[in-house]
Amino acid sequence: MSKPRLILIHGLKTSGKSTLASHLIEKHGYERVKMATPLKNMVRSLLRDAGIPEYRIEDYVEGDLKEVPIAELGGTTSRRLMMTLGDEWRNMHGEKLWVNIAMSKITCLLNEGKNVVIDDIRYVFEMEAFSALNPFNFVITRGNLHFEKYGEDRHPGERPMPVSRFDFHFRNDSDSKDYLWAQLDEVISLRASYEANMQRLMECGVYSEAA
Repeated sequence: MSKPRLILIHGLKTSGKSTLASHLIEKHGYERVKMATPLKNMVRSLLRDAGIPEYRIEDYVEGDLKEVPIAELGGTTSRRLMMTLGDEWRNMHGEKLWVNIAMSKITCLLNEGKNVVIDDIRYVFEMEAFSALNPFNFVITRGNLHFEKYGEDRHPGERPMPVSRFDFHFRNDSDSKDYLWAQLDEVISLRASYEANMQRLMECGVYSEAA
């Protein structure tokens, strides 16, 4: 049975997006593409030019220092840098700038026969752009934060999308990753079975028409 070629994952900070993606990579052989990779690479370059050691750069970009002020850059944070870079370049060079970069990577991987997961989907227009690739869309929540009201001061990239837009909603409220991963395995298996059954039905229809 064939697995979904492309999986998109949306969720707020600490909801478990990377936990889902890591299991897809380690058990199901998916390749990860992140919308934020170009932004992270740009921030790495800035930190490198500021003389920050390589190990500390990763703490700022991928670790637990994302929201810690960086003295060498005037007290801003790496998260703030990435958010403003993403916004300003998108405004200057077109809404789909980062989507187009990701799409190029995804297309190459799919052409190589690999399956892809994107675990940092933040905007509706990103989902709409990738819809041509027939993705399997996941949303993951933890607690009630995803469903709480928020003000206009929250950055658009940090706002939750309605769970009704997605094919499956993972409620990551257990302390066990194993439970979440078992649920993910079942969803992937059911989707693969569905695709296989639909293919058989289509083939039966074709054969019936030919007869």
